[in-house]
Amino acid sequence: MIGIGGALILMTLIAWYLLSGFGCEMNTAGCRTVRLDMSRDALRLFLPPLAIGLVLVGLGLRRKPRRPEPDA
Repeated sequence: MIGIGGALILMTLIAWYLLSGFGCEMNTAGCRTVRLDMSRDALRLFLPPLAIGLVLVGLGLRRKPRRPEPDA
């Protein structure tokens, strides 16, 4: 669960950065640095996958590994 959640968070952040960079390049004035777009539309698009990824990581950390039962 931790790996899936971490991968989802990483892919979401990469997509958010790339989409922000694309928007920066489409700007006729150009940009010197790429910053994550914090508009309402961007947050509505990228916050749900981030939240799901964080929940999966949290559930993975919460789950305790089972100890093998001693042989009798």
